[in-house]
Amino acid sequence: MTNDTVFSQKNCNFADIMKTTIIKERLQSAFIAILFIAVFLPFGLNHFGWMRWVLLGGIGLIIAISVMVSEFVVEKILHMPNDVSRGSRYIIRRNIRFESLNILLTLTLMCLFLDQFANNDIVDNHLGWRTLGNVIAVNCFTTLVIHVYWRSVYKKRYLIKQLEEAQLLNGMLQERQRKEAHPEPEAQSENPTDNGAVRISGTTKESLEVQPSEVVYATSEGNYVRIYYIKDGSLQNMQIRTSMKNVADLLCRQSYIMQCHRAFVVNLRYVARVDSRNSGITLVMQYGTDSVFVSKQYAAEVKERIKNPF
Repeated sequence: MTNDTVFSQKNCNFADIMKTTIIKERLQSAFIAILFIAVFLPFGLNHFGWMRWVLLGGIGLIIAISVMVSEFVVEKILHMPNDVSRGSRYIIRRNIRFESLNILLTLTLMCLFLDQFANNDIVDNHLGWRTLGNVIAVNCFTTLVIHVYWRSVYKKRYLIKQLEEAQLLNGMLQERQRKEAHPEPEAQSENPTDNGAVRISGTTKESLEVQPSEVVYATSEGNYVRIYYIKDGSLQNMQIRTSMKNVADLLCRQSYIMQCHRAFVVNLRYVARVDSRNSGITLVMQYGTDSVFVSKQYAAEVKERIKNPF
């Protein structure tokens, strides 16, 4: 079996998994909507005695059918598969089309169902603006509840994934630090070397001449940049009136130094640990107690460079 065949099979398996996942999530959303209606009994359903359960079953069936039909139309007719590799904008466009079609179907079918089966001497659910307004209001509330639910679910999944990634990266960093503490003779030549000292200067007379390998990190402080570096085995720092762009242009020529935030440039060789937080990840350095923040823009590249350094 060729590599192309294996790769193709893996892609097919992933696509099948994603398709199954999205259908399960759609049906879960439908179940949440049904549960919401069963608890609050809108449309005067509390006036139908035991028949309310039959009506709830009918409404639940309508919601489930609307979800499945909408997903089928988006997938097969509009040719928009659930493919996360196409990017967030594509997924947003896909979800907008799904939600628009689903809401239209749900409103239409629910109004027709209530008109035919949910009327008695007390309750009037015949077709009209009042019934349409009630159906729209219920759909708005259920959509809000579903949104809050999936927001919490996806956030939890993201945090778990991020924590697992941080644990993996920390394992790599610990192994790397162990090897650096007891280097093998043939591995010493593989360590990255500098291309010479750089002079970091600004609009004042102050300047710093330093080897890039000695720089731990740099952080922006208003119109200044504070550079932390190693000298005589201890952490030193110097504040220079310059821009972060200027510092990044000078230091990031080395493969092990990169900008990880609009206010931080970091030397990945001095990263001791990766911490996972709600807002993202931070880098704990071997020297000092401060943490270096990593913005979402640079997070993927930081993780990749730690996994595959220099």
